[in-house]
Amino acid sequence: MGSPAEGESFLGERWPEARAVSDPEKRLYAGFGLARGSAGQVLGPRVWLAGLKSTLKGHGIGRPVGDPLMLSGWFLVDGDAVLWEHVHADSGDARRWDELAQAWARRGGAASGAG
Repeated sequence: MGSPAEGESFLGERWPEARAVSDPEKRLYAGFGLARGSAGQVLGPRVWLAGLKSTLKGHGIGRPVGDPLMLSGWFLVDGDAVLWEHVHADSGDARRWDELAQAWARRGGAASGAG
């Protein structure tokens, strides 16, 4: 839901070759079946545990962008085909950079920036 510049900054640090779509109106969220989380999905024990683990690794809590109750997902799309997806079960769901990079590599893409 962030701006194109925020997306470029985020991906530039993690996977510079990747491209993202800015969707502040949440049209693609709806199209991919993503929804707002329940209290447990946003503030439950798994979320707190994930936050603690992240903090211990030196990562802080960023400022919310868009709707902080909206659950996210990752999709690898080629044209009108969804090649790979991971819909997060809650706000603490682990990011799947390795799986996304592997799916991209299987399609012939370079996964050098994903880690």
